[in-house]
Amino acid sequence: MVLKTRTTLAEFLALPETKPYLELMDGEVFEKPMPGRKHSRMTTWLIHLLLGYLEQTGEGFVDNELVHEYPDEEWVFLPDVSVTLSDRLPDAPADSDDGPVAILPDFAIEVVSPSDKPGRLQRKIAHYMRSGVRLLWVIDPETETVTVWEPGALPREYAASERLDARPVLSDFEVDLAQLFAQLHRSGRKSRP
Repeated sequence: MVLKTRTTLAEFLALPETKPYLELMDGEVFEKPMPGRKHSRMTTWLIHLLLGYLEQTGEGFVDNELVHEYPDEEWVFLPDVSVTLSDRLPDAPADSDDGPVAILPDFAIEVVSPSDKPGRLQRKIAHYMRSGVRLLWVIDPETETVTVWEPGALPREYAASERLDARPVLSDFEVDLAQLFAQLHRSGRKSRP
């Protein structure tokens, strides 16, 4: 949903926190689509994989819906999943900050929800590419594809039968997309012997 009022970054940051979460793009306030089961399973599985990898390598930190701001474009956004490399994080403890993080993620993942509007998604991708995010994965659970975006490069689409790496941001992180998309089809029931 688009809230019909135009607002500045300062006005947006003064708004009380709400659910669904709000994002600011091009002076417009948007409600972030509420995640459904497919969205939730995708993000949970990716965070699980990234946590395991980053704990072993120490390359960075993974976050879920962390509020980032990009003041140059008055953009406030919450990637579904984001990774920031360790060498770019401030020395202050994570619980010492209040409000949006001014450091942009190196790697962001957006999972498409049925209520996402294509035009808004394209505008969001353009913001990611202009802001300095080095790698963006846009995952579509319906088509079981991942589109990879990097600044200055053409997007690449990967299907469920392929493996996908997170280079150049993460040196050795790979995802088996068949295994990732299999999470969408798990019922949670175990068969009885």
